[in-house]
Amino acid sequence: MNTMTLTPEQQKEVMAGLNARSDQFAFRFLLIYSVFGILISYYYDTWLIGLSTAALAMVSWFGTKLLLPNHSLHRYVASTFFGVFVGTFIYQMHGTFEMHFFAFIGSAILIVYQDWKLQIPLITFVVIHHGVFAFLQYTGVPDVYFTQLEYMDLQTFIYHASLALAVVVVCGYWAHHFRKLTMDNELKSISLSNRMELTEQLNKKLKIATQKLKSQNIVLEDNRDKLLSITEKQAELYEKLRREELKKD
Repeated sequence: MNTMTLTPEQQKEVMAGLNARSDQFAFRFLLIYSVFGILISYYYDTWLIGLSTAALAMVSWFGTKLLLPNHSLHRYVASTFFGVFVGTFIYQMHGTFEMHFFAFIGSAILIVYQDWKLQIPLITFVVIHHGVFAFLQYTGVPDVYFTQLEYMDLQTFIYHASLALAVVVVCGYWAHHFRKLTMDNELKSISLSNRMELTEQLNKKLKIATQKLKSQNIVLEDNRDKLLSITEKQAELYEKLRREELKKD
């Protein structure tokens, strides 16, 4: 059974390239969310919210990366803003139900990081936002625009929040599962590399042993030839002596 594990440094090295690609992917969607928020400002003249949220998202993303270039905080910032955009989209579209689905899209986007913890800021903000705004609309506060209904009753809110949490849990599970697969593949790659290195070393030793064996065979062949030559000379000498003995007789 293979019990080899990756060190924290090795894991960090493995995730470095993936995180860089994931950052580009997540930023593109932050940009898409920002542009979408600005575009829907046209419907109900919510330009201030659309522009300010987009600007805040971009400044927070780049500012965090600039101040903490080797930290993962900007990813948690992105997760938070995927939740913030859900709230602003709902408000900008005066409670249009379809805007709630952006929470699920954001949760799916975050899977690319293969880190279940990044789901936490998103779902935390969404649940708090939904709870506060649902309560405000229920108590009659004007211009909340959480839902197009008169208000969202408690049972509907619980179903709504539970489904959102379920989606986040599923996305978090797959993020964790993909991370495990990534680490397992790295372990297999390291194991294969070690085996190839060991095989190469054995091949070198075998080559050296073969060369030595060839050298020994050459020496043995030379000794055999010498021995045959001596044997032939001895046979000739014996034959000569035998003939001389016959002549004497």
